[in-house]
Amino acid sequence: MKTNTQQWSQTDQKIAQEALGKAYARETEALVAEINQKASQITHINDIWALNDYLNSKRYHIDGKYYSSDATSMFVLAQLVKEKWLTLDELTGLTPSTRAKVAALAKMS
Repeated sequence: MKTNTQQWSQTDQKIAQEALGKAYARETEALVAEINQKASQITHINDIWALNDYLNSKRYHIDGKYYSSDATSMFVLAQLVKEKWLTLDELTGLTPSTRAKVAALAKMS
């Protein structure tokens, strides 16, 4: 089964997009909290440059994860489950075979 959005049912696409929205909100809220904590510890100019480098890295990582053209890929969903930004329960409603594949992929290391 191909995993691009054109191959998914409209229901699967909707469920996946809603799940991605939840995961994105959680991950970015956690990042904001982390950055607030890191910023409060800045004492030298090198701390600012290190924070800038960290932010650039996080932006690249998050943009790549959530804004890919294959955003409803079961691989992306599995990664988010593995990283604990999503739960399998939040994917209820996906076709059973797709949900099972996401669950199996999330268990892989």
